[in-house]
Amino acid sequence: MGVNYRWAYPSFYTENTPFTLWANKYSTTVFRVVDSARLFARGYLGPNATSVGKVYSIDSKDPRSIANSLAPSDLCPNYSDNSGGVNATTWANIYLPPIVKRINALLHGLQFNSSDVNIFPYLCGFETQITGHRSPWCDIFTEEEILQYEYAQDIRYWYGTGLGTDLEKNMMLPFLTALVQRFVDGPNATYPSNSSSGSFQPNPLIATFTNDGQINQLAAAIGVFDNEPQLPATHIPRDRLFRASCISPMRGTIGFERLDCGRRGLFMRIKLNDAVYPVANCQDGPGRSCKLGDYQELVKEKMERFGDFEVACGVANSSVVPVGRERTTFLTEVGLPFEEVVVP
Repeated sequence: MGVNYRWAYPSFYTENTPFTLWANKYSTTVFRVVDSARLFARGYLGPNATSVGKVYSIDSKDPRSIANSLAPSDLCPNYSDNSGGVNATTWANIYLPPIVKRINALLHGLQFNSSDVNIFPYLCGFETQITGHRSPWCDIFTEEEILQYEYAQDIRYWYGTGLGTDLEKNMMLPFLTALVQRFVDGPNATYPSNSSSGSFQPNPLIATFTNDGQINQLAAAIGVFDNEPQLPATHIPRDRLFRASCISPMRGTIGFERLDCGRRGLFMRIKLNDAVYPVANCQDGPGRSCKLGDYQELVKEKMERFGDFEVACGVANSSVVPVGRERTTFLTEVGLPFEEVVVP
């Protein structure tokens, strides 16, 4: 991935110059998100990555990082990902029993239930990814059954962290607000630094790494699915735009491109895993992009409708959460007390 981005935007990086990335710390024992950032840096920077690269690992569970991390939901007591709730259960009770019946008819002395069979596609995906060879678990299902399982994942994310929720879909709005401001400021902007250098100039390529839950929260906030109807729990709708498999496969990416079109102005283009997804209510620019100022206003209106982040999360009267810090600053303010530096 790092190599591909270096090729895609060759003017964004000058050899052997400093490069900053950010990653969600996730936990004190599991480092897969930070390791993803480290490996990206090695691909993007090349042999000198360990000397010029710097990954800021952000502790999203530190109370000082309220709304200022890559997983702000970690500090929200009111946040609850129910994995799709009753809608997921309704669909599972429709599509799984026929599959269970078909599989059990092939067996002697062993019977599976719906919970067992629901895990089989995971085995297909993970074993294929881990071994580099197609897993035999993938051959257990018909194409129709795989598409039914795909839709189960759509419901899981839509009603767990996405546009089928009230609170959860807004969790990444502070991050999105700060990210859009970086695009408005432009690639040459500098900011005060907490370090001895006196200033910080982010790289033209802004690379951040987090978990699939946060990727889906961000997908809900960016505006590309705003006009989509709620997903039904009883059947698969035709031509639906939202597909979780297109947002967070084994490596999901959400990309934002700042397009400088000269006298026409600045525009924002959004990509999910390299495919362009037009913003639902703002796609009059080149390639169905959105004028950058209009997109900033769209995000601002979403944030205003959401209201006070600390109040919504349930920490407004907490003695451990700093008052008035419900905004994301880490993209322009390095050396924060809840960050630590990891070398690639």
